[in-house]
Order: sequence, then C-alpha cells, then structure tokens
Amino acid sequence: MAKKKYTAKVLENYKKILVSELKKELNKPDSNLEKSIVGRKLPKRDGFEISMNEYGLNVNQGRSAGKLPNMYNLEDWINRNQSKIGIRDATPKGLRKVVFAIGNSIKKRGIRPHRFIDIVIDKFEARMTMDLVDAYKRQIQEEINEATPNAIKS
Repeated sequence: MAKKKYTAKVLENYKKILVSELKKELNKPDSNLEKSIVGRKLPKRDGFEISMNEYGLNVNQGRSAGKLPNMYNLEDWINRNQSKIGIRDATPKGLRKVVFAIGNSIKKRGIRPHRFIDIVIDKFEARMTMDLVDAYKRQIQEEINEATPNAIKS
C-alpha cells in the first residue's frame, strides 16, 4: 500500500484539534493539568495518543464520597497553590490542617465531574471518523488509478 498521506494529514490535524479543545474545555489556563495535555504520533503506527496528568481522569469523572483522597497528592497540590487558595497559616502544621480539612471534605462530599474529556470526544468523534473514512477512500482511489493507468476513469 502507498504512503498514507491523506490519513496522516487527518490524524495530525485531529491530534492538534483535540489537544486544543481539551485545554479549552478544561478551562483552567496555566494549571498543571492544562500544561500536561499533549498529543504525540504513535511510533511506527497510524494514529496518535493524547496524554495528561493522571488526575485528569478524576477531574473528568469526578469522585464519589466515602473514601479519603491520596493525602500526599493533596498536600503537593496545596503547596503549589497556597497563594491561589489564600492560606493564612503557611506553617507545616497550618498546611497539614488545610490538607486534612480538604481531604475530609472530599471524603464527605466527593468531587463533581467536569466531563471535559467526554465533551470533546462527543463533539469530534463522528466527524473525525468520517474524515478518516474519506481520506482512506481517497488514498485507495489514487492507488487504483495508479495501478490501472489505461483504464477508463469515471
């Protein structure tokens, strides 16, 4: 089979579109999650993958009440965002109090899902599929035309 120039273009285009749309739908500019959303071509295969920090799935799906979150991850988040969340007592003891207060709140109430991944997939999946089908048909037609140069083309 010839080079897959048409499908490669479609895949490259959608890789960029999906990364951009995920960041836009997340709507958390300059957050670590937003910065972590990247797309890359799969090596030696057709296609691409989009990756992000692991907790992006938790943001998308939410978290049900009843279980304490990972306190080390929560502590790390609080340390990075102290100024944004307005912590008055930034001593280690004060920060631990905030960690446990937020952790207990998540345990009691859970976290509402944001569904930013689901929204982007729903928005682009059908169109991307059709664009790939069209690109593949175009490639096949080109190969047939090249293989049968003397045939009557319709």
